[in-house]
Amino acid sequence: MTVNIEALMRSLGKPYQVIRDAGIITYKTPPQGTLCDPFLTLDMKKEGVFLSFDNDPSKSLKSIDLELVNNREGWIFPNELPSPLQRNMSRRWVHETFGEPDKSIPPKVMFKRVFGWRDRFTVEDFHIPITMVILFGIDEIAESVTFLPTAKLRW
Repeated sequence: MTVNIEALMRSLGKPYQVIRDAGIITYKTPPQGTLCDPFLTLDMKKEGVFLSFDNDPSKSLKSIDLELVNNREGWIFPNELPSPLQRNMSRRWVHETFGEPDKSIPPKVMFKRVFGWRDRFTVEDFHIPITMVILFGIDEIAESVTFLPTAKLRW
C-alpha cells in the first residue's frame, strides 16, 4: 500500500479520525500508546512511515517521519515523495536544492554510535508553518526526513 505523503503533510495538526475518514491513512489499527505517554504512534513499517499524534482527546497529527534508508536488503522507500524530494539525496544536493539550512547539527558519536548531520529547513506553502528535518548518515546521504509543525519544534 502506498501513502500520499503530501496529503499527510497537509494533515499535520488535524485529528486522527479526520485523516482516517478522508482515506489518507488506511490502516485499521489506531495509534498506540499508554495513558501517560505524551503522544501516540502509528508505525507503518512496510511504507517506511512513522506517525506521531498528540495523546489528548483530539489525537492531532504531530509529526511524520519518513525512513528513506533501511538496513533490510533490497528495501526501497515505496512512496512518492513531494517534489523536489528524492529517495536518494546527498547533503550537497539538498543544500543546492533548498539552500542553506535554518540550523544544522554536525556529526557526533554517542555511546559508540555514529550520527551524521542533521539539517533543519522551513517548508513553504502549507496550511500551517512546517519544518523539515533531514538526518544524514555519516556518508552524507539522507536517511530520514521528518515533517512537523514549526510550533511543535524543539531544537
